[in-house]
Amino acid sequence: MADADALLRRYNNSAAHDMQIEVWETDQKAFDQLLEDQRDELRSIRNGAYQVIGMYIMFQGVMFTAVSQNSLLNCSLSWCPASLCAVAYLATIFTVSERFKSEDQLKQEVMGTKLLLSCVTDSLDRVEQLGVDLDLETQHPKLSLPFLGRTNGCKFLLSLNNLLVLTFLTSFSAFVGWFCVSTLCKNCKTCQR
Repeated sequence: MADADALLRRYNNSAAHDMQIEVWETDQKAFDQLLEDQRDELRSIRNGAYQVIGMYIMFQGVMFTAVSQNSLLNCSLSWCPASLCAVAYLATIFTVSERFKSEDQLKQEVMGTKLLLSCVTDSLDRVEQLGVDLDLETQHPKLSLPFLGRTNGCKFLLSLNNLLVLTFLTSFSAFVGWFCVSTLCKNCKTCQR
């Protein structure tokens, strides 16, 4: 018990260790705040992607309604609504894919922040365990992060959620395009003969 008290006194009397603990605790708080900010940004990116998809579906609904209620258009003009649907589809796919890419990059940054936070926490635990016996010259938080911050090609599109979203957009666009052409052919006198 006396040895523990002596060790505790030596630990409390080490200014270098106290300063290092303060630095690591400050780092820990900063990483916690950074992690929370990154999570908020991740939610914002997801919400933005789903807002774009919502606007796209609304646009396709307007096209759907306009073509079905217009008797002046015929199949010779079917390229116009089909082209508008295709352009809207391509713009949506591009925007949503960029959002998914940003989300994937941010998820990698979150992983890196979590690793750095765990490294600082481990260092604080080592200071508590070893006290002044801890050599501050060699015991700094060390972590190599070579894989973070990069997205390899289109690998981010291969998650189940992203594939389902892209499949839905593609099938919905194909359905609306087919509906536009078939509805316009129903109104065309030359196609009904």
